[in-house]
Amino acid sequence: MRQANFGDTVLYDPEELAEVELECQAYVFLRERDVHAISEPAEQPRSGMYL
Repeated sequence: MRQANFGDTVLYDPEELAEVELECQAYVFLRERDVHAISEPAEQPRSGMYL
């Protein structure tokens, strides 16, 4: 299970989203299966391995 938190940067297909605006703030709704990747914070140590 992917765990996304508020403020995370995620990779998703722009055609698979629902957008809504509340109080002049735009929000994007995604299903869990539409999230392709979640970026890691830069302060975590890197293993040196690439995917």
